[in-house]
Amino acid sequence: MLVSLTVAVRRACLPLVFFLTATLHAQSSAKIAIINLRLAIASTAEGKQALAEFDTRFAPRQKEIDEINRKIDDIAKQFQEKQSSWSNEQKAKAQLEGQRLSRILNRKQAEYQDDRNTAKEDIIQTIGSKLVPVVDRYARENNLGTVMDSSAPGTPLIFVAPTIDITEAVTKLYDQTHPSKTAAAGPAKSAPPAAKPASNKP
Repeated sequence: MLVSLTVAVRRACLPLVFFLTATLHAQSSAKIAIINLRLAIASTAEGKQALAEFDTRFAPRQKEIDEINRKIDDIAKQFQEKQSSWSNEQKAKAQLEGQRLSRILNRKQAEYQDDRNTAKEDIIQTIGSKLVPVVDRYARENNLGTVMDSSAPGTPLIFVAPTIDITEAVTKLYDQTHPSKTAAAGPAKSAPPAAKPASNKP
């Protein structure tokens, strides 16, 4: 699953691009390569694990927001269906409850989005800070003079040949250099078979 980066998270990638450009500037080779840093970060084993934990972490809050939305929709539906039979007091009560829930919803949605953006930025910064040296290593080992980030806003790319896209290769190198804890632990070992009871036969 690929993370959909917000504007705030895209800004977090910019220092990586600048650092990458400065690091590779001294290379004498004219060979050029392209990498999608956002895709690389999300495709690493560590990135996939972080995204899975990200979804698990925010799922309860999304469920809470969905439930508030459902209650607001129910109130609106009841108001529409029963306004002819409801008293003015019942209508006012329903309107007040809808307004109260709407205020709660707006506050929770704003907090939820801010926290999601911060969490995404943390993922980008944590993995990205380790990814750039891996790109630098790959570039030196493969005699590359320039590596451009195709995911950076404003990158002037019209056509990119698949042969110069090093996203997958760098992702594999990152996983070798920084294996995730889950991958390093390996699959859980199955329990040994239970010992058979001793036979009573002579």
